[in-house]
Amino acid sequence: LLGDRFFDLLAGAKQTSILDIGCGDGDLAFFLESLGCRVIAIDYLATNHNRMRGVHKLKEALNSKVEILSADLDSRFELPEGPFDLVIVLGLLYHLKNPYYLLELLARHARFCLLSTRIARLTPDGINIRSTPVAYLLGPDQLNQDETNYWIFSEAGLKRLFYRTGWEICNYISVGDTNG
Repeated sequence: LLGDRFFDLLAGAKQTSILDIGCGDGDLAFFLESLGCRVIAIDYLATNHNRMRGVHKLKEALNSKVEILSADLDSRFELPEGPFDLVIVLGLLYHLKNPYYLLELLARHARFCLLSTRIARLTPDGINIRSTPVAYLLGPDQLNQDETNYWIFSEAGLKRLFYRTGWEICNYISVGDTNG
């Protein structure tokens, strides 16, 4: 997916500033730090699976300089001092009540964004929505019995969201079950 663009970005790793949002236990943040990047890792204590103990323990064990922050991404939070060369948002977008706000905020503070999220090709009753720019609002038990899942975008809806929040799509790929 990323090809040479990603490696070009990391070529000057000692000067590269990265924001890892939804960092979980911080594995990616610590890896990028090992390459020489300045990394700030953000998750939310109240919804993190171990209340962010994992990321703090790893930071201690690795003698890391990664800055770790807790932020409620569903509030009107502010980003740490930037700008950022790259922001990483993996598996987070569908957990947010207001993904538009996050992407718009990031577009003002970051040069590139690496994002992954679930997308829907069909509605629950089988209507094909792949090329329709929509988002489906989930019920609290509708996806993996996880009440923190809110939105599933169609492919066209996700692309429209990127465009409307100030992003240009450089590369895009769909993986997994791309038919059902």
